[in-house]
Amino acid sequence: MDYPLRFVDQLRPHLKALRKQRGLTQAQVGALVGVSQARIAEIEANPGAVSFEQLMKLLSALGASFCLREEAAPSPVPLAAEEPALYDAVKLPPGPWTATPMSDQSVLVRLEAESPGAPGESLRALQALNPGKDVKPTSRRNFVVRPKRESW
Repeated sequence: MDYPLRFVDQLRPHLKALRKQRGLTQAQVGALVGVSQARIAEIEANPGAVSFEQLMKLLSALGASFCLREEAAPSPVPLAAEEPALYDAVKLPPGPWTATPMSDQSVLVRLEAESPGAPGESLRALQALNPGKDVKPTSRRNFVVRPKRESW
């Protein structure tokens, strides 16, 4: 079965599910990959902290593979109310920003040029303009903006 992933956090539940599906403990998978049980626990908790080579070994041990699939290039456009059912418009600071709606009601926001200010300035500017949304950086110039989820 295919599981399209766009962000590294989406890999977290899949790694654990694959291991459990195969009836393996973290220690057993660690032995197959050549690392400790603690390292497998770290990888499952934060897959972004693993080298690509180690991730490939882990996927192979779990009977899974990595597939690179080319998709139609998204056309970066400033957000308008084109698809109000999918997301609320994201407000962008002045500058060369682009925003691309994603399928999960999130918006990928990209600063097209290196920001002259401090590294956290862009994040703070996006958060200030979008107070009702969850803004997370994925790199120095890329951010994901999602609707905030209600919690109890």
